[in-house]
Amino acid sequence: MLTIYAIPHSLYCAKLRIALRHKQLVWQEELPPDGVGSDKYRSIIPSGNLPTLKDGEFILGDSEAIIEYLEEAYPTNPLMPENPRQRAKYREMSRFHDTRLEPALRLFFPLVDPATRDQDIIGAAIIAMNARLQQLDTMLSGFDHERLRLFDCGYPITFVWLRVITDRLGTAVQWPENVVAYDTWLKSTPAIAEEIASYMPHVEDWLAIKLGASQ
Repeated sequence: MLTIYAIPHSLYCAKLRIALRHKQLVWQEELPPDGVGSDKYRSIIPSGNLPTLKDGEFILGDSEAIIEYLEEAYPTNPLMPENPRQRAKYREMSRFHDTRLEPALRLFFPLVDPATRDQDIIGAAIIAMNARLQQLDTMLSGFDHERLRLFDCGYPITFVWLRVITDRLGTAVQWPENVVAYDTWLKSTPAIAEEIASYMPHVEDWLAIKLGASQ
């Protein structure tokens, strides 16, 4: 059986679980021994990355690397096409999430706690996110949404957090038309719907901790 080391509220652990669900693989999930950053966990995966996969004696960190490994080792219900140019475009879209959109989302996390909330920083975060969403809107215009793909695994949980946090902040970002349609389609797919259903309680727990700490 596959084993993944993960923490409940991690976006990238959720990204991996979506791929596992889509491929209908069986896995068990464990917390990092002694916590993230511990010597014990780094003895398993020196980088300390989350998530980490164990497949027998094989150990691999980083959600993107793991999903690509699963594509080759467990090809049922593929997330990548055969055409090399299409594969490259899927990777481009996935990298955009990991290196552009998700980092823009991270600007919002410290702002949830009223004690560290700053309206100027909120405004800057909104501007940065609007720019990324507009870029994504243009990039999505070249894709049809018929089946789950590699890059689809990262976006839905980022969208969940963005909606939840901006709602808590009493603000909003500009959701372009293609992005709204994409988000709606993502949530209609079984693997993503299942992950969101199991993930939302962890979002609420995280918010309760952040808001409770300021009281």
